[in-house]
Amino acid sequence: MKNTVKLEFGITNSQYGVLQSSVSIVNTVLPVIGGIFLDAFGTTTGSLLTTFLITFGNILVAASTHNANLTTMIVGRILYGIGSGTVVIVQETILSQWFKGRSLAAVVALMMTVSRFASFAAQATVVPIANWTGWYGYGFWFSALLCVFSLVINLVYIMLMRTIVSGTCQQQKNQAMRRKKAFSWGKLLYLPHSYWLIASMEFLLGGAWGCFLHINSEMVKLRFGYDNAKAAATASIAQVLPIFLMPILGICIDRYGKRTWMMLASGLTFLASLILLGYTYMNPVVAMLLFSVSLALGPVGLVSSVPVILPLSLVGTGMGLIKSGTNIGASLFDIATGLLQDADPHKGYDGVIDFFIGIGVLSILAGLVLCILDWTIYGSLLDRSAQEAKKLEAMQGKVETSAVQQKLWANWIYGGIYLFLAALSWILFFKFVLVY
Repeated sequence: MKNTVKLEFGITNSQYGVLQSSVSIVNTVLPVIGGIFLDAFGTTTGSLLTTFLITFGNILVAASTHNANLTTMIVGRILYGIGSGTVVIVQETILSQWFKGRSLAAVVALMMTVSRFASFAAQATVVPIANWTGWYGYGFWFSALLCVFSLVINLVYIMLMRTIVSGTCQQQKNQAMRRKKAFSWGKLLYLPHSYWLIASMEFLLGGAWGCFLHINSEMVKLRFGYDNAKAAATASIAQVLPIFLMPILGICIDRYGKRTWMMLASGLTFLASLILLGYTYMNPVVAMLLFSVSLALGPVGLVSSVPVILPLSLVGTGMGLIKSGTNIGASLFDIATGLLQDADPHKGYDGVIDFFIGIGVLSILAGLVLCILDWTIYGSLLDRSAQEAKKLEAMQGKVETSAVQQKLWANWIYGGIYLFLAALSWILFFKFVLVY
């Protein structure tokens, strides 16, 4: 719908990039704050607040299509971003309360599968809905109605939980408050090098995945001369394979480990997909399928690695920082790709594709360094299966193992880079909001 939105609202590619980054910009800091909020108020309040913000934000976006009001759409996208950035943490927290041990990775993978299926269905149906109804705005209203349905389902879940597990929830709240009181910012100095390599890969690949999925439909349309419906259908293939692969990959990680292999393969398939798309005229379905493989391998490998390399007392903070980094990357990449496209004499995607290829190369380098560090320093911690990890913990008499060994003063440098990129994303966002 990028081309349609640009025509209806009369905006440039850079303005469209700002519109898309309005979702991710608020989530450069919210995942960390959201984790603290959940510790303080629990998943019930958190889920209710996040689903309400998502619903209200999408209603504003749909309403903005009636008069092509860009400001209303940006406000709606920001509210949606506030909710969507935190709702993932709420979902993962709820799942961690219900599923423990070896089944958790598979369940988290199943959650990702449902999310990808919804994204695939949305991208594949939004243009047909617009064509069938005769107005593009009905596609946005359909999305808003789905959010209303999600809010209703959440209310039903909350009512069921209050009648089933009231005592358990209260005990979990007390435990969460104890963890919060025991938290110390000094613990961040114990984050290992391997954590920051995973964070950097999430910044590069996570930001690039989201950015690419915003523009791949128009990219296919311009490069291969497809109409809107065929371009949208082809682009939606980029989200097909995670629907089927993610549950299998979750089981494979529990059984065989090999997380670093998955992360490295994700970077390689991402790079291959962009090279095929930008430098060959092979059917774009092949490139989209390769991208889809990257989108399946990467999230499962990256997300499942954090609880392995960090102790329980740092997992929440570590996940929040990584999700924050992902959105920093998405914000910067959305704006950068818009600028590159506007700078192109033909408003094409040649510069954008080269930009993504550079990101793919950097992610592969980060993955190679992570493989080497994990093998030489951390004893192949990330590549262990759940059974191997359990046996090692039993032999060493430990409750848990992690990559945390001692304070690393390099964390001041890593943290400084993180803060610089976060500040840069906000500066660029407001620069273009004020300009346009």
